[in-house]
This record gives sequence, structure tokens and C-alpha cells, in this order.
Amino acid sequence: MSRSVSATAIEAETFAPFWLVSGEAAPDEIRTMALRIFGHVPGGDDIRADAALPFAARSVLTTRPDIGLMSCFAPVTPWTWPARRGGQEARYILVRPSDGRCVIEQEGRRVSLRARDAAVVDLAQETRFTLVELGRIDLIALDPVRLPPLTQLAPDELMQAIPRGNRGLQVLAHYGALLLRGLFPLNSAPLRDLAIGHVHDLIGVMLADRSAPPATATPRRGGRLAAIKADIETRLERRELSIDMIAGLYGVTPRAIQKAFGAEGRTFSDYVMERRLERAWLKLMSAEDDAISISSVAFEVGFGDLSYFNRSFRKRFGRSPSQVKAG
Repeated sequence: MSRSVSATAIEAETFAPFWLVSGEAAPDEIRTMALRIFGHVPGGDDIRADAALPFAARSVLTTRPDIGLMSCFAPVTPWTWPARRGGQEARYILVRPSDGRCVIEQEGRRVSLRARDAAVVDLAQETRFTLVELGRIDLIALDPVRLPPLTQLAPDELMQAIPRGNRGLQVLAHYGALLLRGLFPLNSAPLRDLAIGHVHDLIGVMLADRSAPPATATPRRGGRLAAIKADIETRLERRELSIDMIAGLYGVTPRAIQKAFGAEGRTFSDYVMERRLERAWLKLMSAEDDAISISSVAFEVGFGDLSYFNRSFRKRFGRSPSQVKAG
């Protein structure tokens, strides 16, 4: 999580998701991880980490250039983070387990996080993490210059559980997922700086009100459907995306998910198809490289059959993908 890349080097790089794999992972394990995380095996050479990954994870999803976001898959437990008192490594981090539980201990302080809760941790002291049935843990490196409250809060005030229902945390989780998936074209240093600023602003909102919103703040059904749609959005490129997968995330039956979409007069499958086609339209409209093929766009938005993609696209927009790409 080092932030030492020069501004010139950062400006020259195209923003994109970046996958790091543990040097101990075998080729078959890499393929299995890729299919589970991305829904396909990314092209190009495997990116092997030249040092131990955080939590000794088997793989990490981050971005290039690095903007401080990281998802660590298959972390080990227990994990001890040595004290950070200087250098280029981030001293403050936000930690959020995606599933299971995470217990954080530091100099007599202890906080327990449920799935999708979060906590901000000052790594100036050695910190021990115990993970229970946890397959992924998300990290954000924080800059105290962008977020002054970090240095103003006492350690006991800082290391507290932020409930998953916290409004700022909910927006942050969805925004971070979109950044990690490369769904925003942050292909310039000013745009990336804005995104980093947005992340810190959301964490500031989260810290300012550490409570969860009251149950009556928003209609339960509408709030859940919005969250479901956000989770679908971050998984559109995965061909195995299904109603069973989303139902499993929320601990409900597929029928409950279908009922939520039924209230809008459509089905789960209708919504997924609509979003995939709209994302394909945007990719084709903004394509600046003639080498980008229709088939690659279809694959990137979750289609496995090019003929089916072409038929569905024409039915939805009244134009073929090639016509849209040609302008």
C-alpha cells in the first residue's frame, strides 16, 4: 500500500484494476481464484507479488496506478501488522470484512467487526487481526492531510466499529467497489486525485456519525433493492452472476429477490440484461481504439455468446453494436 509513484509516472498510466497473486500460489490455484473473483481468467501474464501481501492473502485486487484501495482474498489468521511510525507506508487504514468476522486488538483495545462493518485503525502500534470464516477483507489507505480528524481523535475514539448500516459507509462501499472494478475512467492524475478526495470525504461523513440510520429512515424494501442493484452493478462482468448468487449475499431466498424486482414490474433477469446492454452501449460509444472488438465488449459486460449479444443489443437499441461503435 505504498504511495511513492511519481506524479509523472502516474499521469502516464491508464487507470485499471490490477491483480496481484501470492508467489506461493500454484497455476491451478490462480485459475480457480480468477474464475471466482472475475468470472474469467484475465489475459496476459500472471502478476506475481514480489513481497508478502497484506494478511498473507493468496491474491489482492487493487488498481494501477494505486489510489489506496485493496481487496485481499483468502487472508490468513491470525495476522499481525507491525507498528508503522514513519516511511512511505500508510499509517491509518480503514478495514472492512466482506463476510465472516474480524477481531482487531491493539495495546489492550479490542474491536469486533461483523460482515460489512468497518473500523479505522492507527497502525502506529502493533495490531493483531483474528479472522473468522472470512474470505475477503477490504482496505483503504488513508491520508491524514486529507482527513484531519484522524490525528485529532484519541486511539480509543478512533478504533470503533462503524455499523454496516451507516450511510457514509454504505456509499463508500459501493463507490470503492466501482473504483476497484475500473468502472470510472480515471485516466488522468486530476481525476484520480478527485476520486481519492471523494473517498476521504465519505470516510469523514462516516466518522462524523458512527451510528446506523434508524429503521424508519428509509423504506426497508426500497433500501434493500437499491443495495441489491449496487451489488449487481459490481458483478455485471461475471457470467455466473445469478439470482441465487445475490440471494446468498443477503441471506434470503431467490423468491424474495424476484419479489423485490417484481414491485418495479420486471424480473431480476430483465434488470441484469438491461444494465449489461447499457454498459455495452457506453463502452462502444466511448471507444477510442479501433482495435477494441465487439466480442471483447460483449465479454466484458458478461455475455458468453456473441450472437445472443448482437440480437439483444439490436432489440434494445434498434441499432447493431457495430453501428453504435462506428458512430
